[in-house]
Amino acid sequence: MMTRLNKFIDVFRQNHLGSIKEPGNLRFDVLQDPQVLTRFYIYEAYVDEQAVAFHKTTPHYKNLRGAA
Repeated sequence: MMTRLNKFIDVFRQNHLGSIKEPGNLRFDVLQDPQVLTRFYIYEAYVDEQAVAFHKTTPHYKNLRGAA
């Protein structure tokens, strides 16, 4: 049985894998707090605002937003 945490990790993993392939992506790090396993730190960097806007149109981003 998939827990909510496992589902979050799975959906976010797909977003991560898609995001790092985007031409405007410079960095996309997902860190899980070892003390609080339900706390994550997300670091994203893009070349410009157009790259951020493009990111928000991608299927992996929309899937993440739909799962939230």
